[in-house]
Amino acid sequence: MLPKSLVKFSGRMALMLVLLSLALLVLQACGPNPTEVPTVTPKPLDSSSKVDSLLLEIFLRYTTTEGAEADKQKAAVDFAREQGLINKKDEVQFELELDDPTNTTAVSEKVKTMGGRVIDSPNIEGTVKMRVAVPVTTFITYANLSSKDNFLRDLAAFQGVKNIQIVLAKNLQELGNLPETKEALLNLYQTSKNEGVKVMGADKWQAAGFKGKGVKVGVVDGGFRYYQDFLGKTLPVNLAVRDQSSVNGEDPTIDETVHGTAVLEILYSLAPEAEFYPVSVDPTDNEIADALDYLVSKGVHFISMSLGGHGSSGEGMEPLNRKIDKLRQDKGIIFFISSGNEGSSHYAGLFDPDAQGFHQWLPGVNRLGVGNAAGVPFDSSIILSWEQWSAKTRTDLDLFLEDKDGKTLISSTNDQRSREPREYFPLRLRPGTAYYLKVRLKPNTTQPAAPFRLHIFTHDLLLQFFTPVMSVANPADSKGAFAVGAVEWNTNNIANYSSQGPLPNGVFKPELSAPTGVSSVAYAEEGESAFNGTSASCPEAAGLAALIKSANLKLSSNELAQVILQTVKDLGPSGPDTIYGYGRSDLTGLTPGEISLKSNPPSPPALDPNPDLNVKISNRFPSPNVVPVTSKPTSTSATNRLASATPRPIATKAVAPTPTTLPDLTALPASSVTFRDDFQLTSSGLPNNGDTFYEKGSYKIKASPNQLIWVTYPNMEEIQAFTAEVKVQGIEGNSGIYGLVFWLQSPTDYYLLSVTGTGLLQVSQFSAGEWKELIGWSASPSWNNGGPNVVRLLTTGNQLSVGVNNKMAKTTQASGSGSIGFAAAGYTQAINALFSDFRLLNRG
Repeated sequence: MLPKSLVKFSGRMALMLVLLSLALLVLQACGPNPTEVPTVTPKPLDSSSKVDSLLLEIFLRYTTTEGAEADKQKAAVDFAREQGLINKKDEVQFELELDDPTNTTAVSEKVKTMGGRVIDSPNIEGTVKMRVAVPVTTFITYANLSSKDNFLRDLAAFQGVKNIQIVLAKNLQELGNLPETKEALLNLYQTSKNEGVKVMGADKWQAAGFKGKGVKVGVVDGGFRYYQDFLGKTLPVNLAVRDQSSVNGEDPTIDETVHGTAVLEILYSLAPEAEFYPVSVDPTDNEIADALDYLVSKGVHFISMSLGGHGSSGEGMEPLNRKIDKLRQDKGIIFFISSGNEGSSHYAGLFDPDAQGFHQWLPGVNRLGVGNAAGVPFDSSIILSWEQWSAKTRTDLDLFLEDKDGKTLISSTNDQRSREPREYFPLRLRPGTAYYLKVRLKPNTTQPAAPFRLHIFTHDLLLQFFTPVMSVANPADSKGAFAVGAVEWNTNNIANYSSQGPLPNGVFKPELSAPTGVSSVAYAEEGESAFNGTSASCPEAAGLAALIKSANLKLSSNELAQVILQTVKDLGPSGPDTIYGYGRSDLTGLTPGEISLKSNPPSPPALDPNPDLNVKISNRFPSPNVVPVTSKPTSTSATNRLASATPRPIATKAVAPTPTTLPDLTALPASSVTFRDDFQLTSSGLPNNGDTFYEKGSYKIKASPNQLIWVTYPNMEEIQAFTAEVKVQGIEGNSGIYGLVFWLQSPTDYYLLSVTGTGLLQVSQFSAGEWKELIGWSASPSWNNGGPNVVRLLTTGNQLSVGVNNKMAKTTQASGSGSIGFAAAGYTQAINALFSDFRLLNRG
């Protein structure tokens, strides 16, 4: 769930609450490389090449710790527990991938003889991944009597074991730290309302008697805490939850989270007469597969799954994908699966190593900031994958997490000679602490000649640089499932976190979007009653489909799927797109009960395996703001540069434009100004250390010669038509510029208003590696050389006007949308630019 934004613009909600401490993060991410180079985990020998490096690290801690045996074991156990590798039974848990299902029995017996146990080993469409649990003491102290191999090496050497890896469970696709207390749930059902019912037109269908009767809906989720308290209220009177984990002999998961309870509330609010079959899972692929088998036995028409993960190829080729595709084809079950919440916590880019082999996230920047915006420690994970899933290609990349000083905190350095192209580690983040990711080509390995994309995925973490495209989660990437994105119910805008397509192979996804941010009893505490994320939008789409089905039970699943796509509300570009899909689930255009097959839905877009990656900057981090100033920007350069260096003096005979009055925001009532920053408090969220900081009611940017620095406000991501003004002073002569950076979409796509210390001004656009001058260097006749001066910028329609001290200087044609903030640059000498009394009138 999204906390309240500090500032709201155009209905867009911030991804997470921006705390003061977060403003201290990541400023150094673009500075000089740290002197310390991350050390590589010693190269695995023999069968160890099959084992995940994080699991091997447990033994490394044991063997390298000095002291008594108890000390050595404690060091190993503490590390394993910190990484979340030990379960509630004090067992180390991991996964074996077998090279052939026929080896299942032999490998299972081997595990038992070594002192471990097999949790499960289902054959999912010809693939067996065996989950294993081993008492931690046995795991650490085990040694093969003949070979002296430790537990992992001995097991990896056994015939039939292809790989030993950490279990990558799916995530629940909600947002933020949602309330989980029973007290927050009691006596709140009277105020519960799912706004999606009315937004999608379901209320009129319900009034006409269509409420889901005769339809069976399965729900797979990670827990249904307190569902009993809402039976007969916001949930059906007769509802039984199956705990698949308990059925499999493991610890129950039914009370792990309230997430599934909230999902059921949405479904029930849309189709109150449908039959629901909820199943609680842990949620690994193995248990999800078991849950699907159970739901097939119940004859369900639909399955809703608000969960997903990453770390596969992302092309819908995993065993669970194949199972879903087969159930859709053979059983006619229609799946609705959350597309994912990684629209702003995913990075994709072509691998671009620097001289040391470290990937450059932006030119010259080899560290990627990650942050925790919550006020408490936060558990998450980092996954690196790269698009070389063919056995013919074996590039080997390693993943490191550093602190702000460049010290490696944790790494994943698997041997990719026999493994899939993936590195992973779990992570516990302290609030307000700077962390950085680095990716490196393993030393002494060869970089392939052909370029390839790499991906970073996190869960509910802030990424400094992110890429919304190609972020659809698994198993929403299944061919046989509707992937469902999230649309803010009250604005019809796509949620900024909603994962976007296409898949890496160019396949069209998601197919649908649905309302999110709706009221929920299960997530109500101290006024925060919204249920956000694609976890909410998924059951919205599934519940509406159940309503449609109940109006015509004779519809086949294929016909029903066609109707679902025909009735959507098209919110994005005309026709299907990879943001909204075909559109938002909707029934407002149909008379209740009117279910008729029209012509086929429009064809999805053509395969697009090379979409524009367009890396974006999270405004919750200081901008990657140190870039060179050049006199001749080159079209091939990917570095952000000024449109030109020291501006040429204006000829004395040049005639300045006739001044006309610009809107004076100081004359407007306070209620008319959307946002004002007097820089007395740092809570407005701009970076506050290094060369950019708050100072005595001003904001100061210090720029060295040949250096441009810019920062942008958090929560101002879609500013379009606006008037902005700011008071500036501190720069002498033409030694540098004050700047307003605006309509910023990414580090390579923004506009810049530049004003020198003598009042020469210029407006330029940086896009696709090139500068375009919109207003050439011009004199501002109202400039006060003694300062301070008020710089104004007005955009309306396709017109952009700039001026100084309430007098217009120049006008040009331009339009756009994006973030806004300040910039400063030094030309011939270092400068100190002061900005004060910033005002913004946002008109949409």
